Amino acid sequence: MFDIKRVIFTMLIVLICGFAYSQSGYVFSMEPVSEFSEYFASNSIFLCSDKSVVTIGEYDSMDSYNPSRLWFHDSVIIKLDPAGNLFFMPWTDYHSIIGVDIDAEDTVTYMSRYSYNNILLMSVDSDGVTAPIADAVSFPNKVIAINKALRTPNNEIVAVGKVFQGYNPQTSSAIYVRFSATGEVLTTALWPILQESLPGLNAEAYDLALMDNGNILIACRFAPYNGSILETQPDGTIVNQYDIPGENQSFNIVICPEPNKPSYIIAYRMGAYPDYSIHIDRFENTEFEPLFTIANTYLQDINSMILGTDNIYLCGYSRYAGTYGAGVLLSMNYDGAINRSWEQEGDNICHAMPWEAGIYSPSPGILALDDEGCIYWAWGNRGAQVITKLLPNGQLPIDDEVQAPPLNIISAYPNPMKDEITIKINQDDLSPAAENKLNIFNINGQLIRSLKLTKDETVWDGKNSGGKPCPKGIYLLRYQYGTSHVTKICKTR
Repeated sequence: MFDIKRVIFTMLIVLICGFAYSQSGYVFSMEPVSEFSEYFASNSIFLCSDKSVVTIGEYDSMDSYNPSRLWFHDSVIIKLDPAGNLFFMPWTDYHSIIGVDIDAEDTVTYMSRYSYNNILLMSVDSDGVTAPIADAVSFPNKVIAINKALRTPNNEIVAVGKVFQGYNPQTSSAIYVRFSATGEVLTTALWPILQESLPGLNAEAYDLALMDNGNILIACRFAPYNGSILETQPDGTIVNQYDIPGENQSFNIVICPEPNKPSYIIAYRMGAYPDYSIHIDRFENTEFEPLFTIANTYLQDINSMILGTDNIYLCGYSRYAGTYGAGVLLSMNYDGAINRSWEQEGDNICHAMPWEAGIYSPSPGILALDDEGCIYWAWGNRGAQVITKLLPNGQLPIDDEVQAPPLNIISAYPNPMKDEITIKINQDDLSPAAENKLNIFNINGQLIRSLKLTKDETVWDGKNSGGKPCPKGIYLLRYQYGTSHVTKICKTR
């Protein structure tokens, strides 16, 4: 009787824990606010003390009288409770909105730009009440965009972005602004100073990180393609400039301090289309140490990066995924091995006036990581704002098998594939396989096709089990041979 009770008790605990665990992840999708609303973009995400989530983003809408013209651009703040249910959603009258931080009372500080050259420091409390922190600050240059902002240990706020000479997106300077806690502008610095005689300079500051000595590292671009890491004092004085090695670096350089180390991880794109890749470097003691590269079959552009003790989480855009391309989130080891990947439709870009004026850059602040290893990802697509909480196991049915053993016996070519791909099983001995078939899963872990092997080979024609063509994107090949072997492939059409 004791054993039966113990078994029943154990089963109940397992069921309760399993239910609680299964309910802790979610995907929240906010549909357009009207039939003419399109193009959502997430700019910042913050975790509250109770695991609620606050996201800050923007959207634009079609002119109801002329649907071919985008005309309306506005911002929205979304808070979800710990289960992923909508808690509040206040709208704002400003665009180019970017988050600063969240305090112990779950009040979020953020910045809004309006009228092209005005910055307003705002707050939204835990109940969704928004309020200005200070009067708007006007800058002499007509167009300004803030890409990233954070708070220093002495309670000041620093922000980086770019400004334009007039409305010419081809002549810009990187901008650094330092505010007091009450919103007073303490420092403004431009690198380089805007000059009409320097067309095409197109300089910009994308991301920043605090140093232990009180200085600030800023990821910038000063030439049309090449990037640098600036070390500046709080007053904006440049102490050092460290040029990223190599040529043809693209936009959106991101930088993060490495946990428990005096080093930083930077991510950027290197090379010219179509021969480019994403590079991950360690920056320490003025030196760049290459860590690994990511093929453009996974990522074409970088948006955001966060670091765990053992993993690097990278979010960006893939033109190979989905109908219109998609956002891709990768979980990687520090040696470059991909543990897991997820997709979300859309490109997280608004296309109203800020985009047409050339001042919009993808935000580096749309990922968050909690103390339990859950990842929070905010992303905008062409028809919805999506907020996802991913459990440490990734919420994929086959996720425990996604990371392939060191020796993978599956080879597939050509990869990326267009119309078909040849798959071969390279068995290194005569041990019998558990099954004479190969399974193909989509990135969500759904089985889409099983192929029978003939002499350890098969060909996939890119169709599902119903004979319909599968969309572009990343797929997983799985073969059972002692243990499960999994290989990623990319379908480009």
